[in-house]
Amino acid sequence: MNILTNKKIAIIGGGPGGLTLARLLQMNGLDVKVYERDTDKDARAKGATLDLHEESGLLALREAGLMDEFKANYRPGADKLRIIDKQANIVWDDSANREEESSRPEIDRGPLQKILLDSLQTGTVVWDSHLPHFLSKEINGR
Repeated sequence: MNILTNKKIAIIGGGPGGLTLARLLQMNGLDVKVYERDTDKDARAKGATLDLHEESGLLALREAGLMDEFKANYRPGADKLRIIDKQANIVWDDSANREEESSRPEIDRGPLQKILLDSLQTGTVVWDSHLPHFLSKEINGR
């Protein structure tokens, strides 16, 4: 028997790590809520791309069964770097130094968030739950 069975698990923060953890826990039949301070999924701009490494982010998405969705949304070649000088001479070309598929593909944060949110059970994310406010309500019994 899993020691977390019949327990309620709270994850503070609905970023990529928190949402991925929630997905993995739900896949194992656990009761989980993600408390996120944003008012909803569209509350703010998502920021720059993320590069996911084989031994960390990609491994987690693979374990979460989300690689097909990831591959449909990632940015092939975005991890390659080319540096040129002011005369447009190539000083460094990362793509010329490797022919194999990237071990750190990049994905925009918005599509990654959508993939993760869509993979969770309805009502998993509790929006507009800023931690100090949430803790105050719990401590004061409100």
